[in-house]
Amino acid sequence: MVVRFLPVARDTAASAPQRDRADLAEVIELRSRLNQDRPDQDRLDQDRLDPDRLSVARAELSDIEEAISDDKATSADISHERVSSAESDAVRLLARRARSSGELRRELQALGHSSVEVDGVIFRCEANLYLDDLGLARVLTENLRDRKRASRSQIRMKLRERLLPDGVIEEALGELDEDEEHELLRQVAVDRAKKMSGLDRQTAERRLLGFLARRGWSGERAYRVAREALDSSAARGTVRFR
Repeated sequence: MVVRFLPVARDTAASAPQRDRADLAEVIELRSRLNQDRPDQDRLDQDRLDPDRLSVARAELSDIEEAISDDKATSADISHERVSSAESDAVRLLARRARSSGELRRELQALGHSSVEVDGVIFRCEANLYLDDLGLARVLTENLRDRKRASRSQIRMKLRERLLPDGVIEEALGELDEDEEHELLRQVAVDRAKKMSGLDRQTAERRLLGFLARRGWSGERAYRVAREALDSSAARGTVRFR
């Protein structure tokens, strides 16, 4: 009979705790090495929670916040004073005579106000109807047409001199009547033709066309009206050409 001896089984349950203890030893050793390279965490936590240190820090923070608040209030006061000064200058200028927004902007900037301040003042003046570019353009157009018998071209030039926006100028000119424009041209040509007596016809025509051009009329329509005015004056005997 053959007897076979089996190998003695190792106690796995007993070896497991040994491996765990070995792992735990490695972790403890690693933590100890790390703690040697960094400040004492407990001391830092204690400093953070120190009531005296917290009280001082809170007081310093309060002082900083108060200083920031004072700076903001001072800046707001300075800004308000600047805006108030710009508004006072704007009211003073507008009280003297009607101005366009462009004229008011130019004069306020000449007084030393910044572009931002001037833009704000102009916006408020327009909102309160202290400034009305279109209304001013209409008044100027009517006066130039009725009193000066100015042409459309002359009126456009005058409105641009008043620094009115191009869109406003064209809107005001668009309200002029075309038939009225033609009648004004004819009257101006006839009145001027009466002063051409003693000239030859060619010279009179050249001078009349030059006069009309300086008044803002040119082109085919001006040429036709000038010839008609000279013919009419000659036929009535008010002008005699050489």
